[in-house]
Amino acid sequence: MVRIAQTVDASHVRKRLTRRESRAATRAKLIESAGEVFAERGFYGASVEEITDRAGFSRGAFYSNFASREDLFLAVLDAYLDVELRALADASMRETTSPGALLEFLQSRAVRRSSEGRQLTLLWAEFWLHVVRHPEFAPKLAARQKAGRSAIARVITSQCDQFGFAPPCPPEHLASVMMAVDDGLVMQEFLDADALPDDLRARAALMFFRGMAAESAELAASTSREQPPPKAAERADTDRH
Repeated sequence: MVRIAQTVDASHVRKRLTRRESRAATRAKLIESAGEVFAERGFYGASVEEITDRAGFSRGAFYSNFASREDLFLAVLDAYLDVELRALADASMRETTSPGALLEFLQSRAVRRSSEGRQLTLLWAEFWLHVVRHPEFAPKLAARQKAGRSAIARVITSQCDQFGFAPPCPPEHLASVMMAVDDGLVMQEFLDADALPDDLRARAALMFFRGMAAESAELAASTSREQPPPKAAERADTDRH
């Protein structure tokens, strides 16, 4: 019995979390619970009490990790964006060796947006209205928007390089347009889901890239036509070499 007790005690010591690890675990649990409550109640309907109760902590645990409900919402948003942006970057890298990987990712994302992703879009819209009324939070939300835009811009640049054409305007501007189209289609789905095919957002992204390729080709052809023919002396010099 003594030996067993010693083994249990040793195991307990090995599994004991450091203060930093315990704080990180508490924070992660609060973020997880907050994501569920925000999805169910919305930003305005979610209370600190319900979030902490679901996580199994006190209000003190909440305020030792987050300055406000807005701060917690942004942490939930960060967790979601981290997963999405990592997946997007991975799909873009796989596209170089496995053509079609990016489209496959976009199609799977379109399906997922019909559930938890669509809910996040609503939460983003709700928090956006909150920020409009409380502009002191605008820089924080704008930073998250910029992170998403930059990630999409990198994918656009990579795709243009892979297929050998230059983007018709700065990739960040193109990314902003793609984000606006995607979010707008989600909002339309909430009002009339039957009016839009399930894969429309994925196909819209594909049409976007095809349109860029066509415009780039047209611009290159136009530039070539506008260039004057070489002078006779230049042609002769070129023939000698």
